[in-house]
Amino acid sequence: MERPSANGPAEVEPVSLEPAPRIAFPPDYILTDPAAILAVECAVHSMGEGESLGAVLLDGPPGCGKTFLGKALARVLGAKRYLFQFFPGCGKEELLRDRALDGQGLVAGLLPQAISSSREGKTVLILNELDKADVSVDSFLLDFLNEGSITIPQLGGELCADPKNLFVAITKNDLRDATEALIRRCRTVYMGWPTLETEIRLIQSVWPWATRALCEPLIGAANQLRQHPGVKKKPSPPEITRLLGDCWRIRRRNLSLLEWSRFLVTGLVPLPQDRKYLEENPMALAARMRSRILSADRQSEARASDASTRTNGVDQKRLASLPQTGVPLRT
Repeated sequence: MERPSANGPAEVEPVSLEPAPRIAFPPDYILTDPAAILAVECAVHSMGEGESLGAVLLDGPPGCGKTFLGKALARVLGAKRYLFQFFPGCGKEELLRDRALDGQGLVAGLLPQAISSSREGKTVLILNELDKADVSVDSFLLDFLNEGSITIPQLGGELCADPKNLFVAITKNDLRDATEALIRRCRTVYMGWPTLETEIRLIQSVWPWATRALCEPLIGAANQLRQHPGVKKKPSPPEITRLLGDCWRIRRRNLSLLEWSRFLVTGLVPLPQDRKYLEENPMALAARMRSRILSADRQSEARASDASTRTNGVDQKRLASLPQTGVPLRT
């Protein structure tokens, strides 16, 4: 609102914005990037301000929690979740419509379904790995994010979303850059690799027995590969978590150090051409991991044995305290 000024042009009153509330994510959600959370909170808070949709573009390497963040947000909002997985060469047609199950005619694709859902309640649409799609998809999404509507003549014409209810999370990896126009229409965050402490927490959320000593060698080797520009397939946190679980599964097979080395290298760098970038000697890494795995196994077995001894001791004391009736007791 403008108000007249005696000394010059009209002054514009500042617009007051309410603070964006914090989003209470589920207890099992592990924060990997604070900037991404802040961007999501601001985007959610802006939903319903005009016709444009609340949207974030989460960029970064695979396995850093981009899609998981979108799924966690849907849980927090109590929203219906739609996830579209882009594939190489995918265009807008796959978003808009699909073939009926009997192959006869067309049905609404995932995007029209999400729009219709937003008119009934909170909806989160996750567009996963945009960089695999044709660049024309970026241009198609511009009007959708700006206007909250699309037009499909074959499915009834214009479909309009409720901007108060529809949130769009777009993820991409590093196959190609998003267009500048799309970046301008989203709150964009580049989510990098998690810190050592965060990655240990991620691993322990799957394997509670995984001590810091067990996690550090694999995470250290993975970070060496992640930071090297020549590595084509960089190991992600879920892959490191799986590899540690596999190390625990094979711990009692009396494998030689060479066999351990080959197993670890295959798990860390599945592409042979990337293996030359592993800085640590594979045999040294294998020796360290095997030693720590077997040590942890012995400690686990000792704890189990102590617990069994204590339990048996309690049982024997309990039996001795029972009255002798001449009737055999079942143990």
